Amino acid sequence: MEMKKKSSARRPENYDAKMYKIMAEHLGEEIFVTDGDGRVIFVNPRSIELIGMPADEIIGKTSEELVEMGCFDKSVSQEVLRSGEKADIIQKLSDGRTVLATGVPVYNTNHDRILMTISTSKDVSEINRLLHTVEEQQEEIVALRQTAFEKEEFITADPKMLNLKNMIVKIATLDMPILIEGETGVGKEVAVRSIHKFSDRSDGPLFKINCGSIPANLMESELFGYEKGAFTGAEKSGKKGKIRMAEGGTLFLDEIGEMPLDLQVKLLDFLQDGYIVPVGGTKKIRVNARVVAATNRNLKEMCASGAFRQDLYYRLSVLPIHIPPLRERPLDIEALARFYVSRCNSKYHLHHTLDESFYETLKSYSWPGNVRELEHVIERVSVMADSDVLTKDNLTMMLNPDDEIGGDISRVMCIGIMPLKQAKKNLERDLVNKAYDKYGSTYKAAKALGVDQSTVVKIMKRLNASKDE
Repeated sequence: MEMKKKSSARRPENYDAKMYKIMAEHLGEEIFVTDGDGRVIFVNPRSIELIGMPADEIIGKTSEELVEMGCFDKSVSQEVLRSGEKADIIQKLSDGRTVLATGVPVYNTNHDRILMTISTSKDVSEINRLLHTVEEQQEEIVALRQTAFEKEEFITADPKMLNLKNMIVKIATLDMPILIEGETGVGKEVAVRSIHKFSDRSDGPLFKINCGSIPANLMESELFGYEKGAFTGAEKSGKKGKIRMAEGGTLFLDEIGEMPLDLQVKLLDFLQDGYIVPVGGTKKIRVNARVVAATNRNLKEMCASGAFRQDLYYRLSVLPIHIPPLRERPLDIEALARFYVSRCNSKYHLHHTLDESFYETLKSYSWPGNVRELEHVIERVSVMADSDVLTKDNLTMMLNPDDEIGGDISRVMCIGIMPLKQAKKNLERDLVNKAYDKYGSTYKAAKALGVDQSTVVKIMKRLNASKDE
């Protein structure tokens, strides 16, 4: 028969009473033990120090006698013997200190008689000091978080958005896909940047790809990359693709509802096993990147119509976030207006302030383009205003409900003289911004403007490049 190996772990010693006494004497807490009649049978050095009497003068006395001698104003041992249960009381000591005393009963085997009581205590001032330290640290953490949110331009005063901030902090560290839903311009990208900031991947890259601004035939190579010689016109060395470039960080897939169905399958495979296969390749490549997707479309309806894969939707929406439109959070209108005016003042060396009529006019508008539209309106008002104090008069033309794409306005306002080439660029910029704010996709914006989608994409790329400079 095969002999069983002896365990290398040592069995615990059978500690005697002397050993337990040594343990109790070295504890930092006060230990005070009485018998079933309330007579003291043991005190450790810390308890002796607190009572302020030698051990031989404490041992043998009852807890009632110690109260009469003024060692403390009341006894937790007496309370335990009276109630037969654990007790907590606040005790005042002879030196004026206050402690939180806790006593517990020790019963015989029949549980019909208390053999002894064991009491411990904690200095209340020390507890308060520790609580104060914890509170200060929590306040510092909250302040640091607030600063981090402000750096990402996550500005809010609305309770729903404040709850969203707390949610972002909680889920940011959970390394799972996130789906952010909301109308165009509500601030989905700001939420993505905040998630990345508070995640364990904050030191890694954050790569964004807009699924609505890349032609379908190029999107696969943009996302997954390609091997050298994969197709005509490909770079000789091949290309990594955005997913691999997001290694160790976050991949932001904006307008995920615009992704072609065949690519949705490939994305689902990556989300499930963490591997990709570049265009023209045969080898699987492991990529450690978190995916955060955003959409202004109703993906559930798209799943029902077959325009979006249901399995991908459920894989992405494990942690769903919905950002409400600006019209549903009026408190944010004023907070954001203040922020954007302050930013314009710094950027353009201005000194604008806002009066009450300005805020009231902002709040009465429906903001179909949400936060992005508010940002553009404030910037245009700031640049065009002649007075340092901005009033509702500065907003009248900017928020004219008839001044919509496809509306009745058929003339372009020109203020001042500028080169024709520059005027054309400014007009393109304003029209494309306004169309994209209103319709939420480059396809719809192009249709409203009567141009090809590629033209809108080209102008938006140029605008984004100029912002980054």
